[in-house]
Amino acid sequence: MDDEKEKNPFLDRLTLGNWKPRKGQVLTFLAWLIHGLPAAAEFTFDQYEIVTGTAYSQTVLPGYFLGGEMAEIAVVSIDENDDRSLQIYTFDDGTWVPIINLALRSEVLFVDVANIGGRDRLILYERGRLSWFDPDLAAQHLLVEVRSIYNAPLRGKIPHVDVTRDLNGDGRDDLVVPDFDGYSVFVQLSEGAFADPVKIGPSAEMGMTVESQPWYQARPFHELDYNRDGRSDLVFWNEDHFEVYHQDEHGLFASVASTSTPAVAFDTDGLYSISFADGNNGENNKQKVLHSLRDLNGDDVADLVTLSLEGGSLFGMQSAYEVHFGQSIVDGVTVFAAEADTAIRSDGIQFEMKQQDFDNDGQIDIMVTSFEFGIATIIRALLTGSTSLDLEFYRMEDSVYPDKPNVTRKITAEFDFSTGEAFFPAVLITDLNGDGHADLLVQENREELRIFVGVPGPGLFSRRPQKVAVAMPDDEEYTWLVDLNKDGRQDILMHHRSTTQPHRVTMLIAR
Repeated sequence: MDDEKEKNPFLDRLTLGNWKPRKGQVLTFLAWLIHGLPAAAEFTFDQYEIVTGTAYSQTVLPGYFLGGEMAEIAVVSIDENDDRSLQIYTFDDGTWVPIINLALRSEVLFVDVANIGGRDRLILYERGRLSWFDPDLAAQHLLVEVRSIYNAPLRGKIPHVDVTRDLNGDGRDDLVVPDFDGYSVFVQLSEGAFADPVKIGPSAEMGMTVESQPWYQARPFHELDYNRDGRSDLVFWNEDHFEVYHQDEHGLFASVASTSTPAVAFDTDGLYSISFADGNNGENNKQKVLHSLRDLNGDDVADLVTLSLEGGSLFGMQSAYEVHFGQSIVDGVTVFAAEADTAIRSDGIQFEMKQQDFDNDGQIDIMVTSFEFGIATIIRALLTGSTSLDLEFYRMEDSVYPDKPNVTRKITAEFDFSTGEAFFPAVLITDLNGDGHADLLVQENREELRIFVGVPGPGLFSRRPQKVAVAMPDDEEYTWLVDLNKDGRQDILMHHRSTTQPHRVTMLIAR
């Protein structure tokens, strides 16, 4: 009873039968009944803004380039004449100031950030070589010589391409550079140098656009301990089998793959290959692709997830994420159940999926964004230029996802049919306050962010959000999470683009 009284301060008084509450106590009691928990303390943020100048386009990358306790912000710009430049801003005495402003060579094709030798480095790719930028000397240094699938500059843009990640779990970023004939993998050694590269994986996929222009797509790869030796391997799907490049005891990867064929049937592993076109004359059609290989139920064995889309037209589509648990090791390979062990099914199209342990119970929960076509949906889109999307949250319990979502939220996307522009709100999930429960951040519009605090139990998030007034970008791609002050918590970084005004970067740093 003492524990119950501590959780509900009204319990002892109610059971006495003679309590005469005041009006404020009644309202507090009703709030407790509705929400089950006392109101969470509101988040507070330090808000900063950097005006990064007028440009045709800009790419923003945060990183600890100077090795301090606060990240720097690198901005790569292109003007109307296709001239490229680099600015780096640092935090000094409560404000952000530029410390680097110089021209970049026209040969720079893309950029990235990697931790090399214990320090973040801005990486620049020019045809045939990766270099890193030295802010102390304001100079570029050759990192490795390597070919890439990216050979021609994009007019008016230097994109951020992710070619760096820690493949072997040693805390050092490695290089994974896609080319037409597979990937070149450079493993970083302890002193910051890189081992000789190995070429892995199948060749890139190629095709033609409707304008008869060729396109190339590097094949995706998956990281998992396929042979259960305690080391992560690199796995590709190639036509009808897995190709597995095993990691050895030195953290390096084999140049020759072992192969295996799973009992699970699917068409391919490229989500981009799913077609939503209504071109099958109303006949039922099913497309099924490999979505991911990841341990979802916390048993330290990777599971296989597929995404399928089925229907005779856009108006009758049904989507499903199906999970095939990794069961055992046979002849050195992980075996997946032929039939799905658990699944998430929706009417309409599921086009985005986030896999994350929302409630810190060791099992991976799922958020899917879905859209259901219908006459009313189309009429609303034509009349208002907007449509509603469903955010559905499924909490795994005892290795099973529920038939219905534990939590549903709606967001609104907007379309401008005259210009073809679209607004998709940002949806982010992170533990902002460090209490072990993920918090849900949803962009309400261009001027407001809403935070639903993570709570224990199947409800996952509080029902009432905290509203944060802040200007937000038009595209979800330009709002992301990053730890800007090394406190172990994610902060919010936003890039505001403009063709008529200077670009801006806004930061919300959680206190």
